Amino acid sequence: MKLSTDFPIPIANYKLRPNSRVLCMGSCFAENIGKRLDDLPLELLNQPFGTQFNPDRILKSLEFETLKMTDLYAEGDYFLHPDFHSNFISQNPDVLKEEILVKQNETQAFLNQADTLLLTFGTAYFYHDNILNRPIANCHKQASQRFSKHMNQVSEITEAYRAFIKSHPKIHLILTVSPVRHTRDGMMENSVSKALLRLAAHEITQEFPGQVTYFPAFEIMMDELRDYRFYEKDLIHPNEIAVDYIWQKFKETYFSSELVAVDLAWERIRSTLVHRPHPTKKNLQIATLEKLKGELPTLFPNLDYSKLARKLATEILSLKASLGL
Repeated sequence: MKLSTDFPIPIANYKLRPNSRVLCMGSCFAENIGKRLDDLPLELLNQPFGTQFNPDRILKSLEFETLKMTDLYAEGDYFLHPDFHSNFISQNPDVLKEEILVKQNETQAFLNQADTLLLTFGTAYFYHDNILNRPIANCHKQASQRFSKHMNQVSEITEAYRAFIKSHPKIHLILTVSPVRHTRDGMMENSVSKALLRLAAHEITQEFPGQVTYFPAFEIMMDELRDYRFYEKDLIHPNEIAVDYIWQKFKETYFSSELVAVDLAWERIRSTLVHRPHPTKKNLQIATLEKLKGELPTLFPNLDYSKLARKLATEILSLKASLGL
C-alpha cells in the first residue's frame, strides 16, 4: 500500500563533483542544502547576504552596486541597509558600509570562479520604499506607511534572469521554489505567488536547457511529504526529516559518481566524529579520531580534505579539554 504520491525526478545532465564551486542564495531551502554541501570537500559560499526571498532582489544583490549612505535605515542606535539582511547591522554607518563591501567583494570573486549557482525563490512579493523611491529587499520593521507592496510578474523575472544567464555562460544554475508558505501574505495570495515563481522557473529552464535545471523541492514537499508530521511546530517550515528526505533526492539528482563515493566515505567519518563516548571511553575516542585524521591524506589523496581535518582537530581538542589534558 502506497502512503504518498511519489514521482520520478529526471537525473540532471549536469553533476556536482568533489571540486565544484557552489554559491547558494535565496530562501531557507538554499541555506539548508548549503549546510549539507558544506560537509563535503567542494568549495561553497552559502547565503553571503543572508536569507533572501524575492527572485529579483536576489539577482539585484549580485549586481554588487555601490552603496549609498542615504539609503541606510536608522533603528534606535543602529543602522541597517534595506537591500541586505539584518545580519548586517552596526552602530557606525561607515562600519556597516565596509562590512557589506567586504562581503560584496568576496561574493563577486567567488561568483567569477563558481561553476554552480543554487537559487531558491521564496515569494513573488516585494516592497517598494516610497521615500527612497525604489524596490528593497528588507523593510527592517520600519513604519508600514513607508512601503507599498507589489508582486513580480513572470515576464519581469524571466527577463532579469535571461540577462544574467547570458552574461554568465559558464555557470550552471539550479533553480528551486521554496516549499515554505508565506502565510503573512495570505494563503490564497501565497498560492498565486508560488505559481508565478514556478512558472518563471519553468520558462527559464525551457529557454536555457543546457545551463539551467529545476529541482522540485516544492513539489516533493507538497506531494510526497503531504502530511503535517513533516513540518515544524509552526506548520509552515519543513522539519529535519523532510529536509533530509529532500536532500537525499537532491543527491540522487545532482551528485556525480565521484561525489557519491566521497559522500559515503565522509559520512562514515562524520558518524565517528559525532559519536559521544562514555566518559570512561574518551581516551579511546581521541585515539580513534587522531588515527582518522592521520589517514586522511591516504584516504583522499586527490581531494581537499581540510574541512574534515579541521572538524576532527576541533573534536579532539574538545575531548582533551574535557579530560583536562
